[in-house]
Amino acid sequence: MIGMSLKTPEKIRTLQRKLYLKAKAEPDFRFYLLYDKIHREDILYHAYSLARANKGAPGVDGVTFARIEEAGREQWLDGLRKDLQTKTYRPQPVRRVMIPKPGGGERPLGIPTLRDRVVQTAAKLVLEPIFEADLDANTYGYRPGRSGLDAVKEVHRLLCKGHTDVVDADLSKYFDTIPHCELLASVARRVVDRHVLRLIKLWLKTPVEE
Repeated sequence: MIGMSLKTPEKIRTLQRKLYLKAKAEPDFRFYLLYDKIHREDILYHAYSLARANKGAPGVDGVTFARIEEAGREQWLDGLRKDLQTKTYRPQPVRRVMIPKPGGGERPLGIPTLRDRVVQTAAKLVLEPIFEADLDANTYGYRPGRSGLDAVKEVHRLLCKGHTDVVDADLSKYFDTIPHCELLASVARRVVDRHVLRLIKLWLKTPVEE
């Protein structure tokens, strides 16, 4: 039985370091054997721990982490792993809820099922180091070990050095309008494992239930 620690296990960290260093050393290298890493037992278990720690609401199937724990976490994860191995895994619809925005109005929030959340987290554990190697050092959004506070500190540092102009820009409903073909093409510049690309395509095409 694997524990529920949120600390990344050393075996996974070793894999992530190897992927990052390979991507950093060879900007044109395309990774072709990644799918088997996503359904690796230790990675799925750690992905489950991370997803559970977020304490999110259940998806369209109503399944909660409490129900999974009651029925048997190991058995649930084993079933998920077998579905990934046999390529029979299919994501379920995303439940959409509207949440209030600080400045007024509402924004849609998509809630995948816990099953889909765990697989997506497992894919993130494997893919993130590859794309981290390509990102600019001056970007902070949605990156591990970085936060909005880090961005503010960097702005403060630049202001102290004499820079005085600040440009603030936002793209309205950006995540609702990302062109899927271009997104997949961008991913494919680094990842050519067709099973991983198929997973991403399945998630992009998942229907939304209001």
